[in-house]
Amino acid sequence: MTQTAMALILAGLSAYLLFGGADFGAGLWHLVSRPSDRTVIEHAMGPLWEANHVWLIFVMVMTWTAFPPIFADVMSVHWIPLSLAALGIVARGSTFVFGKADSGPGGGTPHGGPDQRWYRRVFGASSMITPYCLGAVATAVATGGSSWLSLAGVYGGILTTALCAYLAAVYLIWDARRLADDDASLRFRGYAFLSGTAVGLLALPGAAALGVRSPLILLSAAAGAASLVLLLRRAYLSVRVTAGLAVVAVLWGAAEMSGLDLAGAAAEDAVLKAVFVALGAGALILVPSMTWLYVLFQRQPR
Repeated sequence: MTQTAMALILAGLSAYLLFGGADFGAGLWHLVSRPSDRTVIEHAMGPLWEANHVWLIFVMVMTWTAFPPIFADVMSVHWIPLSLAALGIVARGSTFVFGKADSGPGGGTPHGGPDQRWYRRVFGASSMITPYCLGAVATAVATGGSSWLSLAGVYGGILTTALCAYLAAVYLIWDARRLADDDASLRFRGYAFLSGTAVGLLALPGAAALGVRSPLILLSAAAGAASLVLLLRRAYLSVRVTAGLAVVAVLWGAAEMSGLDLAGAAAEDAVLKAVFVALGAGALILVPSMTWLYVLFQRQPR
């Protein structure tokens, strides 16, 4: 049951990286893109972005119930970056909503007025700070480091932020096509190609330096290379699959190097059984709801 609980936590982290991480990356592109591209980004993020935090809540609940000592250690040692990440999530939500609701000069438009620029800057900055802090903590935990400011932590933060930007660019290609904005689609294709190349150049040497020996890193490299080929061939739906596989393989490969004492930190079997029953009941509501939400969102606009 201990291994099952850990696998569920990694599955939740994977979902948060694939969906919530792409939202963070979209915020980064929102900061540097032209107004027409920001319209695509806001349309893509609108229906789903807050819902994706359900995966982070799932991971937190699973960790503190299944592995209480590990949760306590991580929260006490890394409370500063985790607090910054929480503030970043709040700042993103606040500035996104205020930017849309502000009725001042330029309010609610892609170009925006003076206040809109501040909303956009805070939204973009918090979209980078949050995944950076979460990635730095995750890397520190996986490598057994004590500080998110260590070289490994800084590397993990930068890599996580770059992975989010890459995923967002890949997803936004198709979203721009759904909105019949071919120019924006081509620009996001370029962003995806550049960020994907940068992530590959960053991930492979880093994995070697940190001593990651998992074959999943090779799987990630192969999926990443396939993604670049698919981008060149303009296979925009297929590249979503390979890009997601490349990113998730990095997460699971890095998790293998963690030296956490899972057996010693796990809750009693009775607690784990209760957790699994509760998860099963919750999944009956959550999984169909999220699936239906994603299906509705990906339909062509009428």
